[in-house]
Amino acid sequence: MPDETNVRPGLAITLILLAFGVPRPVSAQAGLRPSSPIVVTVHADQRLATFRPERDWGAALDGHDLSETSTIFTPANIAAMKTAGLGPITYRLRTELGIETWHWNPEGRWSDPVHDQGYWVSRASASKPLDLSFGYRLPRRGRTIDDANNDSYSRIDDGDTTTFWKTNPYLDPRYTHDPEAEHPQWFTVDLGYVAAVQEIRLMWGAPYPRRYNVEYWDGDQTQLIDDNPRGRWRRFENGGIAGSHGGTAEIRLSRNPVETRFLRVVMYESSHTAAGGNGDPRDSLGFALRELYIGASDTAGVFHDLVEHDTVASNQSVMLVSSTDPWHRAIDRDDGVAQPGFDLIFRTGLTNHLPMLLPVGLLYDTPENAAAELRFLRSRGYPIEGIEMGEEADGQRVTPEDYAALYLQFATALHAVDPRARLGGPSWQNLLNDPVTIWPDRASPGSRPSWIGRFLDYVDARHRISDFRFFSFEWYPFDDVCTEPAPNLAAAPGMLRRDLQRLRAAGLPDSIPRIITEFGYSAHLALAEVTLPSALFDVDLVANFFANGGSKSFYFGYEPGYLAHQPDCEHWGNLVMFLADSIGGVRYRMPRYYGMRLLTHAWADSTGGVHDQYAVHVAQTRPTEKDSLLSTFALRRPDRRWSILLVNRDPAHERVVDVRIAATNGAGGRELRGPIETWQYSSAQYEFHEDGENGHPVRSLPPEHRTIDKTGTVTLPPYSITVITGN
Repeated sequence: MPDETNVRPGLAITLILLAFGVPRPVSAQAGLRPSSPIVVTVHADQRLATFRPERDWGAALDGHDLSETSTIFTPANIAAMKTAGLGPITYRLRTELGIETWHWNPEGRWSDPVHDQGYWVSRASASKPLDLSFGYRLPRRGRTIDDANNDSYSRIDDGDTTTFWKTNPYLDPRYTHDPEAEHPQWFTVDLGYVAAVQEIRLMWGAPYPRRYNVEYWDGDQTQLIDDNPRGRWRRFENGGIAGSHGGTAEIRLSRNPVETRFLRVVMYESSHTAAGGNGDPRDSLGFALRELYIGASDTAGVFHDLVEHDTVASNQSVMLVSSTDPWHRAIDRDDGVAQPGFDLIFRTGLTNHLPMLLPVGLLYDTPENAAAELRFLRSRGYPIEGIEMGEEADGQRVTPEDYAALYLQFATALHAVDPRARLGGPSWQNLLNDPVTIWPDRASPGSRPSWIGRFLDYVDARHRISDFRFFSFEWYPFDDVCTEPAPNLAAAPGMLRRDLQRLRAAGLPDSIPRIITEFGYSAHLALAEVTLPSALFDVDLVANFFANGGSKSFYFGYEPGYLAHQPDCEHWGNLVMFLADSIGGVRYRMPRYYGMRLLTHAWADSTGGVHDQYAVHVAQTRPTEKDSLLSTFALRRPDRRWSILLVNRDPAHERVVDVRIAATNGAGGRELRGPIETWQYSSAQYEFHEDGENGHPVRSLPPEHRTIDKTGTVTLPPYSITVITGN
């Protein structure tokens, strides 16, 4: 901790913000003051957080396709990335988003080696450096849409009765040691429109369910089921099936057709039969479905199928499923999802010799493969901050009990290798959504309604809460990316604060560290990501997160990249720190780069050390003048300087600030002692020219840096970041 003996009790830094919208700076020596200035007081006696930026502000490395991976990790690119000043690295698992198994080491063994197929375990040693690793598509896939390249499809409605979807065998009682009813498996179909449904035909595979329910959605049919519309699931009149013998089931669900868009089948009691003959017990665990038909018969008895069958995802009826079997084959390798190898990452120096936060595949992998990964990393002597268990379980609509059951199995395997390994997750996709609509109804009375609450209940009931050492989530709050970003920027700080409060209300103890493992303006492609709002969003987020109890943050978009656009949006953008040239090298430094530089080299002491963040209070003489578009944050740095960060999120108006040190009660005041340093980044430094995929900055300058002897007024331009430091 820094020595605070020279901080007078009760003192605070006060920023007097003059009326905004003025045309030019007002001289500090002129003695001019508006009748109702906005006073921002930094309370030196109210410490909010203590952190070390060089260890707690990091960056994320993602998977790419094979051609991109070879051009990203060049010496020139690595040198440019490191100048951002970010410390540790988290490794993102794109294979999990693509519903693929990860061969983190290409050397390993199959459960069915004769046919190069089955369940894969990478070897815990390597005969050559691991520079690349790959994802493998799952031929028993059930979900239509994925969050990676989205270039595969569901086997439930692919029109091929020889293929099938199968649930994850690791959710069977053989592995969970739970009653089978605690992990019902399910699939949901979106017909795309409201239609009259009266019959269903289910071509079961092996194993099949001995008991299942067929349900329809009674409620709002205009939204995607993924978006949690209002309503509830109801079982069809004849939708309760018991004593099933598999095969093809043709069921007349009701006497009269039911108008609905969404259907769900919830499966219980596996037959534990297997289609294969290789003797692997996992083949007989779970449930398998070959094809699905939904509709009604006309007066002539002709059945009219409402399900769209195709091997192109965009042409299928959309399927969502509870889980997918990680069984696959050597021929299923996907060169479109190439992860940088462990040896490559550590060899580049991007980790800055700090422990790395690493993932293991969980939703589409095996505990044995995860344990081998940890064994390999320990044998190499690579430092590990922690292990993130899977990626975006909520976004893939996994129920909390299923995720928790897999989590504990993987935790057991990992702790058998290293009992001290620090485990956490679930790499929550978005705190704003609590996806409950498509889950089976929770049988346990009195359970908490939230996803994280139900996960904690499951783990705690098995006396394994000590295996959960951190909670990780991603922060991409905005989906509407074709509109002006100003309203989103105005709302962003409040959204984060509210959702962190929701975590606590859901039962997550304060003792469990919160980690943002990815952040950015949007998970979609947006113009705001390559213009000034991107830097304002990032800087405000990091400072706000730590002020509200955050533990670590990891910037996403570290690698040079290219512009692209959403199909329904004319603007091009991307979450990038650097815009790449034709061969993947750094061509332009983007606003997000300079935003991170302002955090790591201006607001914080670039040499690192313990930083203390203090509370900021804004007082107005007229409440109607409350300034919701100005964010202010204060640090006491290890060099004993006060450092004030000001983010003007107003796109049209400037602010003028007068920086002083005053008593907490506002009486008296002193100016900051020199040298006073200021940094500022605004439209004076950056301008972007839109030109489709050829869009580029026409001006991209570093923040303006000045040193002055004493404080005066400082103008904050519209859409700007300013840092002021003084003794």
